[in-house]
Amino acid sequence: MGIRDLTKISMMTAVMAVLGAIPPIPLLISPVPITAQSIAPMIIGGLLGAKRGFLAVVLFVFLVACSLPLLAGGRGGVGVLFGPSGGYIIGWMLVALSVGYVVQKMKKRTFLNVFCVNLLFGLGLLYICGASYLAATTGVSIKEAFGMTLAFIPGDVLKAILATFITLRVLRAVPTI
Repeated sequence: MGIRDLTKISMMTAVMAVLGAIPPIPLLISPVPITAQSIAPMIIGGLLGAKRGFLAVVLFVFLVACSLPLLAGGRGGVGVLFGPSGGYIIGWMLVALSVGYVVQKMKKRTFLNVFCVNLLFGLGLLYICGASYLAATTGVSIKEAFGMTLAFIPGDVLKAILATFITLRVLRAVPTI
């Protein structure tokens, strides 16, 4: 891995951190807030591919674990990773890895193809990780945890559309990314 790859990884980590400056929207039905940061792993994976995308999000999570307040609302620290939001934060790494892998392997990157990848391998995987961990940390049933996740779906579908648009535009503008 060369300096170009490390620069791309660092830049995408910075993009994810900047999205943390957008204030979270608290929910009454869930201890997990709505944040703009959940769009980043889909974009990062789509642009950098599986390996570099995964490393970019791992770096971000490492910085959060080191108590840098990079999460929405100025949160950071190991405690956040072990709290109700922890499954979603850890899930971001898997989202970047899986979206990156599938988008890399695609022969034809149409809007519909990449959007479906973002829905299935992005949001689907994120909800499985997040709701499972939410159930484990809060003591609610897995059914209730997935019920809490329903509040995220409308905004997350819009984020998947935006992530698809951004990914395809950047890949067309800079095909060697």
